[in-house]
Amino acid sequence: MSARKFQKIENNDLSLKLAKIAKLIYKAEEIHEDTGEEPTTDFQKLYTQGGVEGTEIGKGKVSYFALYEEFAKIYIEFISKVMGTYASKTRETEIEFINILLDDGNYLVLEGEEDRVVIPHPSAIASTHTHPNVCVFSYKDLETASHLFIKNYLAVGVTTDECLLLIFRKGAYTLEDKNELEKLARITKKSKTLQEVLNGYKNSRFNQLALQMVRIV
Repeated sequence: MSARKFQKIENNDLSLKLAKIAKLIYKAEEIHEDTGEEPTTDFQKLYTQGGVEGTEIGKGKVSYFALYEEFAKIYIEFISKVMGTYASKTRETEIEFINILLDDGNYLVLEGEEDRVVIPHPSAIASTHTHPNVCVFSYKDLETASHLFIKNYLAVGVTTDECLLLIFRKGAYTLEDKNELEKLARITKKSKTLQEVLNGYKNSRFNQLALQMVRIV
């Protein structure tokens, strides 16, 4: 009989803050698509000229598009704080762990298998899993990322105990971005060296997606 896999669900100040930002983003995307008006924000509320339901009348400091960068910045801090211990375990054992940030601000940490973690992803905001050595997505990771962006996730990452590579949305997930991400997955699958994979990243041209690599100290 196999040992029971580790799993937990909890929240912290960062995860709850991320959920609030995500809620603003989803509402702003809905308004922008439905009305054509680009909401503004002060990072606490949304503003529209007519006070569309769920917004304030007036104008915030910046366009709501600034919320995507804010989300990514805080999410990097969140993953660095929460997943460091699990990333160290992955380096030692090659057993991967995944963090799924849920819509309500709770997050799941689930234990996978050696060199992989495969689960049915729920409705959620973001997902990051651990790798033992290199902060580079496998081709299957990239295929999964495309699927998750279609499901309206805001960010997908891979982390070790030294670095984090994040793909995050800067706007609505477009067909062009889907094609480019799936192209990168094919290049990654065919590549025989790490340099070939990195060249694939270097040559990718995304529209509403951004890649960010950060060192974890």
